[in-house]
Amino acid sequence: MKIIIPTNDRETIAVHTGRCKEFGLYEIENENVVSESFVPNPHSHQDEGCCKTHSGEYYHDHSKLVELFSKGDLLMYYAMGKRLRTELEDNEISFEKASSVNIQEIIDAVLKQK
Repeated sequence: MKIIIPTNDRETIAVHTGRCKEFGLYEIENENVVSESFVPNPHSHQDEGCCKTHSGEYYHDHSKLVELFSKGDLLMYYAMGKRLRTELEDNEISFEKASSVNIQEIIDAVLKQK
């Protein structure tokens, strides 16, 4: 199972999925994390400024995020915009609201559900 978690510091989940620095990809086998890697956010707003892209002035899509998330089995999130949520549903990508902000606690909670 591969879990994807948005993060800014590799220890806690990012408050807003689309605005995080990077995504942690955690590969789980036999109830253990066997690998972890980090991928920069392909939808970063660092140069554009969030206000313009999310105010409706400029169109932005989430195709790069959807492509990244399709490589995992589950996206954990703290908060995300409704457009991204709709695109995930349309592409049948599994996502779940995290019950903690600590990444290790999130992973432990997912393991308990298995």
